[in-house]
Amino acid sequence: MSSNFSSFEDWKLKLKEESQDKHTCVLVEGKRDLAKLSSYGVNNIIVLQGKKYYDVVENILNNFDKCIILFDIDKHGEKMFQKFSQMLKAEGIEVNFSYRDYLKTLNIEEIENLP
Repeated sequence: MSSNFSSFEDWKLKLKEESQDKHTCVLVEGKRDLAKLSSYGVNNIIVLQGKKYYDVVENILNNFDKCIILFDIDKHGEKMFQKFSQMLKAEGIEVNFSYRDYLKTLNIEEIENLP
């Protein structure tokens, strides 16, 4: 899953479209990330903040087949991204990281600070 977005607007549009699928969720770190992505019309957002990892994984397992992980592009976000990717893949959930990879090319570190 490589980044095949022509622009940030294209990224937003594809994320919005993909999040309309009832089998796909978007996993973010906090409430401000949720607010930012919601303002783009993104659906099925799961916020990690204040929840146990296993509870979040169980929620995803019970409700979705695919997960777009959009954690911040910093040390903490990277560590959590690795952990969740492993946990979800081990349970057979398809993990999409192309959206996060694209943000790396734009040097955007925090989801809440997206344009």
